[in-house]
Amino acid sequence: MNAISTAIRRSLALGLSLLAVTACTTAATPAEDSQTARVELFDRVSSALTTSTVMALKGTYGTGCTARTGTWTIGLNSYVLVTGETPLTVVTNDTTCVLTLTEVKAGPVATPVSYKPAAPLVLTAAYATAGIAFMTAGTGPVQFYANFRIQPDLAFAADMVVQMVYSDNVSETDLTTISNYVVVVSTATASTVPAPNASMVLTGLNIKVNAHNIVTSASGNIVLTQGAVVAETYVIDLDTVGSPPTFATLDAAYLLTTNTQVAMVGATQTIAAADLKLMGLDLTAGKKRNVIVANTDTGVRSYQVFQITFNHP
Repeated sequence: MNAISTAIRRSLALGLSLLAVTACTTAATPAEDSQTARVELFDRVSSALTTSTVMALKGTYGTGCTARTGTWTIGLNSYVLVTGETPLTVVTNDTTCVLTLTEVKAGPVATPVSYKPAAPLVLTAAYATAGIAFMTAGTGPVQFYANFRIQPDLAFAADMVVQMVYSDNVSETDLTTISNYVVVVSTATASTVPAPNASMVLTGLNIKVNAHNIVTSASGNIVLTQGAVVAETYVIDLDTVGSPPTFATLDAAYLLTTNTQVAMVGATQTIAAADLKLMGLDLTAGKKRNVIVANTDTGVRSYQVFQITFNHP
């Protein structure tokens, strides 16, 4: 019995030893570092959706995603993932991971409706030129249009945000939309020196904004054409003269060392869009640029000012 008991004790000790070794090995395996996702919604008016009724975005992982396969889901508005749905995560710095969006779930929390595009949409760091159509279960009439992007980038070095812009009108999801502008012309004279009477054409100017009304592109030119009272110079003012401007504010802006006085040469003058310094401006409330044209006679100046207000679409 002593020999048997000793053998049992040795077997138990060996088993416990093996269990201990196994436990240590498991604890030493590092967990992967990954980034999670959330959703930001931009409502451009839709009868099918509101920001409070969008419940989840769903999609698939690409073959290049490390340790990720199958489908993913991002819930919002207190949506609880159901069986088979797993939250979207990407291994940190997995730059080869491509995410594809396949579905938007919206409506009542208990019974959300599945809206699908005609074809899956690959998510990138930039909005597509225009939104895509979503239908109930992917068939039938269009319920809304939506556009998406991943922020801040596709490096997946930090938690990501999937931004979604949606509307009944596809043009509202075109996020390279062209800015509108309004021009007001006025003059301010000193003494007997007449103000210039140039004319301005802005049809060659092309200003585009994104979903947040931020200027993302400014190209083309403004064309100034001399009138009967010839102007010698102009400056571009970044909205310091007030509206309506006075002679004093125009004169102060013209003489600002930060405003370059450009000579007018010939019958026409082109002003490049880049000179207006519009890139990155938020046009939600509109922004002004003033082209101040000067006629100078024996050191005395009179002004014509074109006040251009840029508005978002």
